[in-house]
Amino acid sequence: MKITCTTCHREIPASDVDIKSKIAKCNACNNVFDFSSQVSSSGGTISRENLGIPKNVEVNYIENGMQIVRRWFSPVIIALTLFCCFWDGFMIVWFTIAIREGQWMMAAFGSIHGIIGVCLTYFVICGYVNRTYITISYDALSVVHKPLPAPGQKTVKRSDLKQLYSKEKVHHGRNGTSYSYDVMAITHSEETIKILSGLSASEQALFIEQEIEKYIGIRDEAVRGEIRR
Repeated sequence: MKITCTTCHREIPASDVDIKSKIAKCNACNNVFDFSSQVSSSGGTISRENLGIPKNVEVNYIENGMQIVRRWFSPVIIALTLFCCFWDGFMIVWFTIAIREGQWMMAAFGSIHGIIGVCLTYFVICGYVNRTYITISYDALSVVHKPLPAPGQKTVKRSDLKQLYSKEKVHHGRNGTSYSYDVMAITHSEETIKILSGLSASEQALFIEQEIEKYIGIRDEAVRGEIRR
C-alpha cells in the first residue's frame, strides 16, 4: 500500500503513517492529512481526473495550510456597473427634485429605490476589489471575503467535513434564465453546509471542491443533485 501526500504528491514513508487513525505527515511540505480516501477495501488507491485551475482562481500553499483565492470580477460586473450608473443617476435626479420642491412624500416613496441603489453600488464595488479566501489549516476550513465585508463568511472544523459537492442553481427573470453554482459540504453528522455560493462558472465550483477534498483527503463520492464534469 502506497500513501502519497495530498499537497506535493510525494510518497510517505511508513514511519510517518499512523494506520489506526489514518493520519500521515509529509516531511517535505509539513502537510498533515487523512489518507483514508487513498485506501479502498481491496487496498488500492482511489484516483480521479484533475481539473485545471479556472480563470480568476489561484491556489497558494501557506504555512500550515492551503489557500484558494477567487477574484470576484467577471464581465457581469461591467454590465451591472452601467445599470448601476443609470439607476443611481435617476435616483439623484429624483431626490434633487423632491428636496428642492419640498415634496417629502415623493422623497419617502423613492427611499426604497434609493436603498436598492446603495446596495447595488456596494455590490458593484465589491465586484472590482473583493476576493474570497478559502483557507484550509490543520484544524479548520474558513471562508473570508475582503477587503470589503460581505455575507457568507464562515469557519468549519476540518474534522467535521465528510464530503463536498457542487450544485447548480437556476434563476428565471425577465431577461431570461441564468445560472449560478454553490460549493456544499456534508458533515459527519449529515448536516449540509454551504461553503461558497453565487459562483458564475461551474468550473470554479468543481475546482474548489476538488482541491479541498484532495488537500483534506476526502474520497470523492457521488451526491444526489450534484453537478459533475
